[in-house]
Amino acid sequence: PAWKADLEGDAGDVDDGDMDSPTETSMAQGTLDMIACEVPKKFVWPACMKRCMERLESSDPNARKAGIACLGVIAEGCTEPLTMALHDVMPRVFAAAQDPAPQVRECACFCLGQISEHCQPDILQYSSQILPIVFNLLDDNNVAVQATSCYVLEMFCERLEPEAVRPVLDSLVRKLAQMLEVSTKRSVQEMAVAALAATAVAAEEEFSPYVEGVANLMTRLMQLQDPNLFSLRGRALECMGHMAIAVGRDTFRPYFPQTMQSAMEGLATDSTDLQEFAYAVFANLAKVMKEEFAPALPDLVPHLVKIIDMDEGEIEQAPNSKDDNLAGLDDSDDEDEDGQYVLHVRTALLEVKKGAITALGEMAAHTGNSFCPHLESCMVVLQKAAGNWHPLIKAEAADAFPSMIIPLIAAHHNGEIKWTKADLGGANPMSQVTATLVQAVLTEEVALMKDEDKTTVGKACEAVQGVIELCGPHALSPVLNDALQNSHAIISKSAPCQTADELYGDIGEFGDEDDDHDSFTQAACDLIGGFCRVMGHHFKQYLHQFLPPILEFTKPSRPASDRSMAVGCLSEIAQELEGAIAEQWQPVFMPAVLNGLADEDVNVKRNAAFCAGICCEHLKAQVLGDYPKMLQLLGQNFSLDTSASESACACVDNSAAAVARMIMASPENVPIDQVLPVFLTALPLKVDMTENQTVYQCLIGLLQMNHPEAVSRKEDIKRILTEATHESSKVDADTKGMLVQAVQSLH
Repeated sequence: PAWKADLEGDAGDVDDGDMDSPTETSMAQGTLDMIACEVPKKFVWPACMKRCMERLESSDPNARKAGIACLGVIAEGCTEPLTMALHDVMPRVFAAAQDPAPQVRECACFCLGQISEHCQPDILQYSSQILPIVFNLLDDNNVAVQATSCYVLEMFCERLEPEAVRPVLDSLVRKLAQMLEVSTKRSVQEMAVAALAATAVAAEEEFSPYVEGVANLMTRLMQLQDPNLFSLRGRALECMGHMAIAVGRDTFRPYFPQTMQSAMEGLATDSTDLQEFAYAVFANLAKVMKEEFAPALPDLVPHLVKIIDMDEGEIEQAPNSKDDNLAGLDDSDDEDEDGQYVLHVRTALLEVKKGAITALGEMAAHTGNSFCPHLESCMVVLQKAAGNWHPLIKAEAADAFPSMIIPLIAAHHNGEIKWTKADLGGANPMSQVTATLVQAVLTEEVALMKDEDKTTVGKACEAVQGVIELCGPHALSPVLNDALQNSHAIISKSAPCQTADELYGDIGEFGDEDDDHDSFTQAACDLIGGFCRVMGHHFKQYLHQFLPPILEFTKPSRPASDRSMAVGCLSEIAQELEGAIAEQWQPVFMPAVLNGLADEDVNVKRNAAFCAGICCEHLKAQVLGDYPKMLQLLGQNFSLDTSASESACACVDNSAAAVARMIMASPENVPIDQVLPVFLTALPLKVDMTENQTVYQCLIGLLQMNHPEAVSRKEDIKRILTEATHESSKVDADTKGMLVQAVQSLH
C-alpha cells in the first residue's frame, strides 16, 4: 500500500528501493494469500480461523496483530466462508480496530478494507458500526492507522447507498479535507483523496454541496509539477472523475474544462502513472458528459490508438559478460535458448495500454454517432490487442469490443435495434454496416472464449451475452455453433483455460470437486441464459447437452456458490423457454427446485424460490401435484432472520414472489387461508424490487375476485399498499400508479 513508504523514519515521499525487498512478514503474507486463493477453502478456512481467533485473545499485541492481519490476508481467497461468518467475525474486527496497540489498529483497518472489498454486499449491513469506528480512526495519532482508515473508506463506500453515508457525510468530508490540507505525508494525502472520491460515489447527488470546495482542493493538486508528487496529482484527477459520476453532468459541467485540461497536460509528461490516471478520467468524463465530450475525440482517439498499438516488449542483444547477463535479468525478462537475446517488458506500459483501451471503450459507448469516424482505426487496434501475449490486454480488449457497436446503433437505428425473440428466419433488423461490425466483434469474442486465461474468457462470455441481447438472433446466428460449443466446454470444465490448469498442475491433488467455481464459469452460465433470451424455444434442442453439466454444480458436495449459480442458471432457462421445458420438469427442474429450497444456503434457497415460481407460472397444470411440497419448503423461508443479511432479505422476497406466482397460476390449489397471513408478513419487499409487480398483482387479483381471506384482511393489505406507494418507497412509478388506484378502490 502507498502508506508503507511513510512508516519508517523520515523516508517521506521518496521511494526507497529497499521497500521492495521481501521480509519474512511479507513473504508469509504472500504465501498465505496464495494458499487461500488456490487451495480448496475447506482445508484453509477452518485452520486459519482457529489460529486467528486464538491470537486475537492473546495478551501479546504482536499476536493480536498477526491474528487480525491473517484474517485480512485470507479475505480474498476465503470470501464465501468469511461472508457466512461475518456475524461472528465482525465483533472481533471492531474490537481490534479499537485496540490500544497501534499496530493492531492498523492491521484491523487493513482487515476491514479487505472484508469491505470482498464481502459485498453483505458487509454493508454493518455500515452503522463501521463508519463511526473508521471516522474515529481518522484522528488516530499513528500515520499508518490514518492511512489505512482512508483505505477502508475507499473500499467500503464503493457500494454504499446514499442513505447509509448520509449521517456522517458532512463530518466525513470535512475531516478528509482537513487531513488533506494538514498532513505532510504524501501517502496520507493520497489515501484521503481516494476516500473523498469513494465518499462522493456513495453519496451520489447528495455530494453536490461539497463539489465546489473539493474541486478547489483537487485543482491545486492537479497543478503539481514535482514528479515525486505525480501520484497525488493523479489521485486528484481520479477524484474529479468520481465526483462527476456521483453528481452528474449538470452539476459537474463547470469543472469539466479544467479537469480535461489537467488530464491532457498529464499525457505530456513521462509519468506512466499520471497517464493511467488521465485515461481513467477520460473514461469517467465520457460516461458523464456524453455528447459534450465529443469535441475531444479527434485529438484523443488517435493518441489512444497509438498507445494501444505500442509494443510493450523489445528484444535486445544480451551483454557478453556473464555477470552482466545476470545483472540484466529481472522478473520481466526472458532469454532465448542460446542466451544471446533478452526480452525487456515494460510492465508499466501494460497498465497504460489497459487504461487506454478502457477509455476508448467508454468514449465509444457514450459519445453517440460522433465516434463513428474512428471505428475503423479502433477495431484494427483492438483486434491486435485481442492477440496480445499478456492477459491484461486481451481481457480489456474483450471488454471494449462491444462498445464499438454503440455508435452505429445511434447512427443507423435511432439508438435501439428492435429485434424479436426466436426470430431467426425473418428480416434482419440490423443495417448492413452494423451487421458487418457486429459479426467482426462476435468473431473476436467467440475466439477469446477459447483463451487460456480465465479472466479473458469471462470477459468474452460477458461480451457475447451483451452483444446478442443488444442486437438479437441475427447477430448470434453466424457464430451460434462456435458460441454454443465454447460455452458447453466451459461448464463441462473442458475449455482450454481449464485443461491448462491440469496440464500445469494448478488443480493438483485436491481436484476441483471441493472448491468453488471461477468467476468465468458464472459468466458462461449467464451467457446460457442469454442464449435462451435471444433464441427462445430454439434452444430447447440443446437442453439435453447443457442440462447435465449444469446439474453437476448442484451436487451437495459442491460449494454453495456453485449450487446457487447452477440453480440460477436453471431459473433463467425456465424463464426464457417457458413451456418448452415441460418434459424436463420431472427429471431436472423439480428435483433441483426441491433440493434448492431445502438447501442450507440462503442464496441457493433464493434462486430455487425464483425457479419454483417461474416453473409454476409457465407449466401450470403440469406442476400442480408438486404444489404441496414446494409450499411447505417455501414456507420455511419466511421465518429467516432478515436482519442477518441482505441475502436473507432477498430470499424472503423471492419466496413471496414464488407464492404469488403459484396463487396466480392456480389459486384453487393453494390453501390461501394458511398462506396469505404468512405471505403478508413479507410485504412490502425489502431488497428485490424487480418482484414488486408480481406480488402486488397477486394481492390486487385476490381482492378483485373477492376472495374471502383477502377481504377479511383488507386493512392489512391497504396498509401494505399505502406503505409501498410512499415517496420513500423504491417501488417503480408504474407499479405505484397501479397501487394508488387499488388503495382508492379499498375506501
